[in-house]
Amino acid sequence: MSQNDSVTSPCLNLGAAIHEISPTAVLVRIYPVSRAVTHLFASDFCRMLIDRETEERVARLIREKFGHAADWRRAHDFYLPTGTLYRTPEPHQKGFVPEDDFSFGLALARRIAISDGNGR
Repeated sequence: MSQNDSVTSPCLNLGAAIHEISPTAVLVRIYPVSRAVTHLFASDFCRMLIDRETEERVARLIREKFGHAADWRRAHDFYLPTGTLYRTPEPHQKGFVPEDDFSFGLALARRIAISDGNGR
């Protein structure tokens, strides 16, 4: 492995990089930069209480990985088990509150991209 590969490897496996920062995270909800907030959820659908610096590190990893694939003026959800980025449901839609449909609101119609580069 070249030195260059080791520098980029955290982005190649985004889920692993996030688990290094927050081991129990399953879903990351990234709000627009103007709101300056990111939420991480565990598998029990509960929001994790983490510090702002950790939120920012996780959000930065996801934004860098998906770059122009998403409109970052809107909220997005990154689901770690599948490496998939979704557009966050609107507050009035099922799935906005992660436990309301027991799927984190991960509808195929809202899928934006998969971290290996394949999109919809």
